[in-house]
Amino acid sequence: MFLPPLKLGLREVYIGQNEVSPMVAYSTPLRPAKTLWTMLLLRVASRDQRIQARESEIKNLEALLETEAGMKRAAEEKSAGLSQELERMHAQFSELQVSHERLSQQVDALQQQESREETLKAAFEDYKRQQDQMVEQWCAEIDARLDALNVDFDEELYPHMLTAIAGRRWVIGHGMRLAMMKCAESLEMRQAFADVVSVGVAKGMSEGLKHGVKHGYAQRGRLEGLKDALMDVIMAALYLESDTGGMPHNLYATSAPAPLSSPSRYTQSRAEQKKRNRIVCRTHGVGSEHHARSDHVLVSAPIVVP
Repeated sequence: MFLPPLKLGLREVYIGQNEVSPMVAYSTPLRPAKTLWTMLLLRVASRDQRIQARESEIKNLEALLETEAGMKRAAEEKSAGLSQELERMHAQFSELQVSHERLSQQVDALQQQESREETLKAAFEDYKRQQDQMVEQWCAEIDARLDALNVDFDEELYPHMLTAIAGRRWVIGHGMRLAMMKCAESLEMRQAFADVVSVGVAKGMSEGLKHGVKHGYAQRGRLEGLKDALMDVIMAALYLESDTGGMPHNLYATSAPAPLSSPSRYTQSRAEQKKRNRIVCRTHGVGSEHHARSDHVLVSAPIVVP
């Protein structure tokens, strides 16, 4: 039986499946053509199925490859982002290292400053303790001195205080009295006062004449005759009638002045004053050589006898 020619693909498939050469196939007894064709179709269908499976597998692999490529691209992009972030972190780490070094230097400086401050604080506390001890010692010394002063006040000062006060008061009062006495008995003072009084009287008379006032010239004569008298005598003689007919108030006289017709009043007042001075001197223990004198002789300072 003659075998029809097959296509190259089917021939190869047939030869590949049977693993025999065409010469062997032609020399062998042939099966019926229908059966052989059926087998070939089945084999072709099986091969097509395998091819389709392989193509689908290839498509799956291509899809998987595309997925893996996308994942690779995403990984590369992520790797690039991570690389940039790593570079940024490296730069930040470098900045942090610089900042750490700077902060370390500041910490070292602060530690040194703290150590210096602690040393200074210890020295100040030592100085303060020494000063407190000195102040306590001074306070103790002052307290001891105050106690000694209290003892001195109680034993020595208070018993003699009244005597000293009385003596000082007498010295001050006696000095004032002597000064007033010498001023009253000074010729220069009398002359100056008489000049002032004369000028005042003359001016008053001239002013009075302008206004038509009549003056008694006898009073002026008496005042001119008292140039060498004491000041209180001159002040006692200065009595001028006022416009209302009354007597003006005498600012210097302590009592009613004596009239000019009684010259014994002046002598009597000087005698009483000397007598009072002698009594005061005897009372305060002053010797007779310190008595106040009115004859222009210097009087020495009194001596108080305790």
